[in-house]
Order: sequence, then C-alpha cells, then structure tokens
Amino acid sequence: MIAMAMVGLCACAETGGGARWIWYPGDYGIWWGNSLQSRRLQWGAQRTPSWPLYEPHSRVLFRKDGLKLDADEPLEVRCDGTAAICYTDAKGAYRESSAIQGRFTLPKNAVKIEIAIYNALRPPSVWISGEHLKSDSSWTVTWTWSRDVSDDLPCESSIRFTDPATPPGLARLPTRRKNPVRVERGADGGLLADFGEETYGYLRLFGVTGCGAVKAIFAESEAEARAVELANTGPGALDGWEMVELAPANEYRHPVPRGFRYVHLVPAGGDAAVASVSIDYEWKDAPLKGSFRCSDEVVNRIWDVAAHTLELTCREVFIEGVKRDHWTWSGDAVQSFLMNYYTFADYDGCRDTLWTLRGKDPVKVHLNRIMDYTFYWFDAVERYLVYSGDTHFARQVYPRLKSLMEFALSRLDADGRPANREGDWMFIDWAPARLPNYGGVTSFEQMLLVRALEAAASVADGIGETADAASYRERAGILRAEIVPRYWNAKKGGLMHIIYKDGRTDPLITRYPNVFGLLHGYFDEAQKKSVVENVLMNDAVMKIQTPYMRFYELESLCALGMQRRVMSEIKSYWGGMLDLGATSFWELYNPDDAGEKHYAMYGRRFGKSLCHAWGASPVYLIGRYFFGVKPVKAGFAEYEVRPNLGGLEWMEGDVPTPFGKIRVRADASGVKVRSDGGRGTLILPSGHRIPIPADTTVEEATK
Repeated sequence: MIAMAMVGLCACAETGGGARWIWYPGDYGIWWGNSLQSRRLQWGAQRTPSWPLYEPHSRVLFRKDGLKLDADEPLEVRCDGTAAICYTDAKGAYRESSAIQGRFTLPKNAVKIEIAIYNALRPPSVWISGEHLKSDSSWTVTWTWSRDVSDDLPCESSIRFTDPATPPGLARLPTRRKNPVRVERGADGGLLADFGEETYGYLRLFGVTGCGAVKAIFAESEAEARAVELANTGPGALDGWEMVELAPANEYRHPVPRGFRYVHLVPAGGDAAVASVSIDYEWKDAPLKGSFRCSDEVVNRIWDVAAHTLELTCREVFIEGVKRDHWTWSGDAVQSFLMNYYTFADYDGCRDTLWTLRGKDPVKVHLNRIMDYTFYWFDAVERYLVYSGDTHFARQVYPRLKSLMEFALSRLDADGRPANREGDWMFIDWAPARLPNYGGVTSFEQMLLVRALEAAASVADGIGETADAASYRERAGILRAEIVPRYWNAKKGGLMHIIYKDGRTDPLITRYPNVFGLLHGYFDEAQKKSVVENVLMNDAVMKIQTPYMRFYELESLCALGMQRRVMSEIKSYWGGMLDLGATSFWELYNPDDAGEKHYAMYGRRFGKSLCHAWGASPVYLIGRYFFGVKPVKAGFAEYEVRPNLGGLEWMEGDVPTPFGKIRVRADASGVKVRSDGGRGTLILPSGHRIPIPADTTVEEATK
C-alpha cells in the first residue's frame, strides 16, 4: 500500500510552454469513454453499458483573471463550437464582443477575459495564443454561464493537444496498414483471414465486386471463426459478428474498429466478392517507455505479450477487453493503471479513464453497479497522484471524489459496514462456485471500504481539505481496528469470508481477505505466518484461477519476499497460455481444461475474452517487485529500488517516471542503477541503503 499526503506534488498538466486546448474537467474523458464503450458488438448489434452514461457539458464559460497587460494584446483564438468573447476592464466595466473565431485584440486595460462556447456534438474547447496570454490549465471554467458564481474549476488540458488546427474532439488515434499472415477461401466464396496475433483496427476489403451482404465474424480463436452456425442472435451465440453490405467499389473500410485475430467473411445473400483483406491497425499514440529483459526467454516472451495485451486495451480510455465487453470496468482499470505505470506511463489515459468511470453528479448507483468497484476507484485516484505527481487533477476531481464518498457511505448498514443493499452487486471475483457474498458483511468488502477511506483522506490532505481528511481517516480507523478481531478464525488460521446480518459466522476461509490483509498491514508477524501456511499454501482453500485476483495474490507473495515462488507461478500460469498459442493474455486460464473448453465462459462456447487487461499483470509485478522500483514521494520525487532476481540469473530494463527513466541492471554479483531525476535509494538484500543522485550511475556489489 502507498499512502501519503499529496502536499508539494509536481504537476504533469500545469502551466508553461505554448498554448494548449483547454476544456471542462472530465468532459473529454467521459466523451471518449462513451464513444469507445458504445462499440461493443454482441450478437450482431451494438450494445452500450448497463450503467448510467453521463454527457459532457454543451455550454461552458472559460475565465482568466488577474490580467496585467502593458499594451494591447493581439490574440489568435480557435474555438471548437459557437463562441463569444468578453472582458472586464480595470474600472469594472463589462465589454462583450460578437462571436469570435480567428483574431481578437484584448485591450491593455483588461483585467479579466471570458469566453463562452457552445457545442452539442463535442465538449466545448478553446485554444488561445498571444505574446503574454495563452490558454493552459491556469484558466478556470464553469458550466453555469454566470459571472457571479464561484464554482469555477481549473481547466483540463494535455500536451497532446497543442495544434490550433486540431481540437481534441477531431483528433484520432494513429493507424497503420496490417495484412493477414494467412488467407483461406471456402467453396461458398467465403474468406477466412488470420492476422497472426490479437489485433485491433478497421477492417478493409479490396477488389469488391458484385452486391450483397456478408456476415463478418470477428474471432479470437480459429474455432470461433469457423463456428458459423452460432452467428445468430441470443444467448449462447457468438458475440462478435455483424452484417456488412457491399456494393461494387475498389475498396471498403469498416466504420468501426474491432478487436480480433481472425475475421471470417461468410456470404449472406447476393453475389458480392472480395479480392483481398487487411486492417488499419489502430493504437494509442503512447510509446512503450518501460522495458525488460532477463536470462529466461520464456519470461521475456511473457513480458512482451503482457505489454502487447496492455497496449491493445489502453485506448482513449482503458477498456477490459478488445473484443467482447469493450467496456471500462473499475476493477480492471485499477490494475491496468498499475501495469501502465511500469510500461507506457500514459498518465492522460489514466486520468481520462478515472473521469469516464466517475461520471457526474448526482450519483445514483455504484460505479459499474458494483460496490467494490466504487471502492477501488478511490484507491486508483490516490495511486495515480502518487505515480504522476499531478496535483492539478487532485483539485479538479476532488468535488466528485467527495460526492461519490457521500454516496458510498449512504449505502452502509446501521453499523457503518458495507452490507449489500438491493441493487448493489458485490463482485469480488469470478469464483468457481458462487461465494456467499450476500446477507451479511464480507471481510474483503470491509477492507476495500477502509482502503477507499484511507485513499480519500490522503487526497484530501494533499489539497488542504484537512477536515474531510480527518473525518475519512477516523472512519477508516474504526473499521480497520475491528476486522481481525471480528473475522479471525484461530482454528483455521485466517480471516473468515463473511458474517451474516443475524450474527452467524461462516467458517469459510477464502484467499481474498487474507491476501488483502497481507498487502495492507492487518496482521502481526504470527498472523502473517499463519495466513501464508494455512491459506496461501493450503490447497484445501479454494484456489484463485482468474488473473484478476491472482494479481493481488502474487503481489502479496512478492511483498513477503517470495519472488522465487512468484516467478515459478508466472512461468507456469502465463507460460501455460503461451504454450496454447496465446498472443495476448486471457480473462481466465484453467490448465485442467482442454480443447475448446479454454474458450468457454458464462455458459457460452466462446464467451471468454482472450485479450483481457487484467491478464497483463506480469509487467507490474516485474517492475514493482523484481526491479523493486516504487515511488516514495509523489511523482517519484523520491523513490526506492529494491531488486530481487527471484531465481533469474540476470535482469535489466527501464521503469518510466514523470522525469524520465530509472534503469536497473542486476545479477548475482551486483546491481547497477541510473536515474534521469528524483532522489533515489538503492536497498540491497543486506538492508544496506545507498543514495542514487539524479543523472548518476550507482553500481554496488551484492556479495
């Protein structure tokens, strides 16, 4: 657990440099999230998420106060929407112009400038450039359209959007042509193309002749691609297919990008034919900044495939899988963020995803309709601030953090514990058998609430909301203090899963609360030893099969210094998927399955996602616990490096940070670290601590 006040954070979205497009905080994250999630293809039709989707403001007012100009200031102005500009002079007189788009001269006696913009299609945004005045995140914005209110927020901006000719709403992810590695034609005139690996992009058909429809089956396995008989509507059918109408033309480009490895074009009426097929591969323009290589080629391959899985699922916002759900789930996103911090360091993507998940007020249901997913969101906000150092975002998001916490606390039982209410879904994990999650309070859910309160307190402290911080911390302390005494089963040596509303205890021990107890400091040394022996190493306790909860189980073992065992698990579990031909990592893997059973889930023959964000966790475990790199102060202003080979002969690579990279090389004889910034500490297995100055290489023997 990383918990600290956010005082003195550096800001990765602060002012400085040239003009940027600016907008109302969160509006583009919500807008991109809605656009991306609405692409889900299920049973031949588009399907939007089953939770509330919020809309960006269509009308906002941008402000810049405290102007002190020595002369009239010519401005170049670009507005995405219908706009009007006005200013207030030193005498308090208010001057309003006609609509503006192009050039405007701000008189030297102006002390405040305001720009009102309306856009019903995209979030309103503005770009302004003058010699002294530029649009950046020092501007404020409100949606109330009044000069007399004080609910302005700091504007949101990004270094990605500086081109005056391209407002954020017109920007698109880059694409490049990608051809299949194998094409097979059927006797019926159909075509099956294999692109060699899981991919994502716009289907392109060339040499189209004739007219008619084809059924395009987008599949992640060849067996799925060939299951033409299942391409119909309703439960049990294929998820990823749709009808495409073709007419004579040189080429056809599908309007919506899809995730798949195989595409099967099946004639569905008419005489349309296709000469060749390719895709325009689409990816987030966030380069891979982290790297890893070691003495074991299997582990190298696992890291590469995990990074590819993450690249596919980290788009405008982070989604859980490229083919099936194509939605943003909070539990998945929290893990994607952590993996991202050690690979792409795409802080914009994290921020936009947090906005997508949170939406706007009023809050009526838990995020994704899942109680634990609401709690995870608070943890994700705090960790984002710790890794990025982005205080600007902390101030922008805090009003919505506070209102979400108020909603979450309103759903607790009379004792202040997270018992489920009608309509609240407790997920915890896709367990092999249904867990007894309802009718009481689970220890795991109570731990998540404690983590949410502690994270909220940390964020509140960082922006000076000390009264809120104290309140959150007090509630967290009360709930934390009762967990071990309330749920500990001395006979079984671990935490019980649930206590029912009538006070009945259930002796069931599950791994979930015990793993979180290890990660978040609930146990004394004797209890830690008991949990490891009686729960984590006990095959009689229900095993975790999903990469989702295996993420936390393996992290807890790493935190205990058991990297050698974790490396063995990584090679067995993720290597097992590679042995079956995986080119991205799956939603779930059971080594006892065989054949098509590997693709089945949710009662559907091909229901499992074979490119799932939570499957990419090795990139986080390696960066955080094998390289041993973690921030100690926000934005890596201070950090530590605690390498652990975990049975490898050698390893080397880079961990990205807001100031550049931390480079680590370790083998049995010594460690070499170099950093582009910050103040680091190298911690050797002996416990010896060596300072790592910025722009300096530190090399120490470990024997």
